[in-house]
Amino acid sequence: MIDHNNIISEVYEQFATVMDESPDGVYLWLDDENKICNKNMAEMFGITVDMWQKESDFLNKHVAEEDRESFANYYQKHVENLSYPAKFTFNGLKSDGSFFSAETYMIPISWDGHAVAYHFVREVK
Repeated sequence: MIDHNNIISEVYEQFATVMDESPDGVYLWLDDENKICNKNMAEMFGITVDMWQKESDFLNKHVAEEDRESFANYYQKHVENLSYPAKFTFNGLKSDGSFFSAETYMIPISWDGHAVAYHFVREVK
């Protein structure tokens, strides 16, 4: 059996410097249970890193309803197929219920035969 937690840990080791020092929100996503983000990412959505990592269903909790379908489509077309990076905007949903405009770069990477999403997210003012 493949240990997805081990995969996300290995990927993080390779990208830790970028994640830790980026002014953007950054996260690595294998699946709802196996993901990791930087402090900026969590704070952008009004939560802590620990809360973000324990949450399931990021899409429904932190992407505005009207943007969920397109967000999921970008993931399916670009990350799952390991095709090429995608840049798009969406309305983020903070834990307090407020919205903000965000821009993301969704970069597909392959690790040990698994598709991992490498995202940079920034608030658009």
